[in-house]
Amino acid sequence: MLVTYLEPLATITFKIGEPSLLDLFNIRGILMLSKGKPITLNIQELLQRRQIYILKYDLNKPESQTSISTQKVSASEYQYVVGYVREVFEDTRIISVDWLPKAFSVVDKIINELEGISKTYIDLNEFRKFDNYTYIHSINVAILATLIGLQMGFKEQRLRNLTLGALFHDIGKSGIPSEILNKPSSLTYSELEVIKQHPVLGEEMIKKTDTTGEVLSIIRHHHERWNGKGYPDGLQQTAITLNAQIVAVADVFDALVGDRPYREGLPPYHALEIIIAGSGQEFNEKVVEAFVQCLVLYPQGSIVTLNTGEVGTVIGVPKNFPSRPLLKLLFDAQGNYIHDHQICDLSQHLTKFVKSVDFRSVP
Repeated sequence: MLVTYLEPLATITFKIGEPSLLDLFNIRGILMLSKGKPITLNIQELLQRRQIYILKYDLNKPESQTSISTQKVSASEYQYVVGYVREVFEDTRIISVDWLPKAFSVVDKIINELEGISKTYIDLNEFRKFDNYTYIHSINVAILATLIGLQMGFKEQRLRNLTLGALFHDIGKSGIPSEILNKPSSLTYSELEVIKQHPVLGEEMIKKTDTTGEVLSIIRHHHERWNGKGYPDGLQQTAITLNAQIVAVADVFDALVGDRPYREGLPPYHALEIIIAGSGQEFNEKVVEAFVQCLVLYPQGSIVTLNTGEVGTVIGVPKNFPSRPLLKLLFDAQGNYIHDHQICDLSQHLTKFVKSVDFRSVP
């Protein structure tokens, strides 16, 4: 199988202003300079520190370089959790000391569904058929946060606390007026300020239980940012608990891909690229790295349609380019079947992107 991967560019003397002979990337796979563009002082310094990478291809590279172990989240388990979350959000009087055992039993269902697999994928189109954004968002965030926790080595009660906090990170929204929460247009400044109260409201609700500070920190601080520009407390870096940092990444990703009354959700590849771009600024780099490693947007064998109209099947997912799969083209832009073996590497064709994905494999 043809595999795409990153390799540090050997030290080469480039003059500032000289056109680059290659596309140049950083370690996270973000394009720093396109082929033909002039070398800048910043690029020259990165080259000298061997912090610039180029794409390489290898037919014999081990399969561990690609994302091959995938599993889809069970729709039946998903629906069960939706029902429980809906019940709690609609009647927060349920939240008490006696509430925790049932809550943890639901958490254990999520963990059991995900534990033991290295990667997962979520059919976003299937999950969008549910009609209440808040419930669905809460469950998606719990799934994503659990995957990140597993990737980072979380076990037992630490993992359960992470999943529980993620599942109810937005419970405070049940105390926000519905006319603001479900407003079909963009929110005003004053309405946004009301929405921003939900982390504190949620913390107060969950304090009624005997849950730990690990859970409470998620609920209060999932909108804090690595650079200190979040809310409600303006915390930064390690002042934010790792649990809250993890849920922040999961929360933003699912919010970006989710449809809202006033906008359509972004394609998953675009949302992932936004998360990667925020690494080290809004988000902890280690959390983003774990997220990239555990989420498969395009499992091998799935069928994708590009913005050009071309259709192909995924034959590889580069480790450092999860949003830019390697495709074997099946149909051209005019809908004609392609008989010969044509490969399209989206990491080399940056104007092309996946418009839709079908998780059914080619026979």
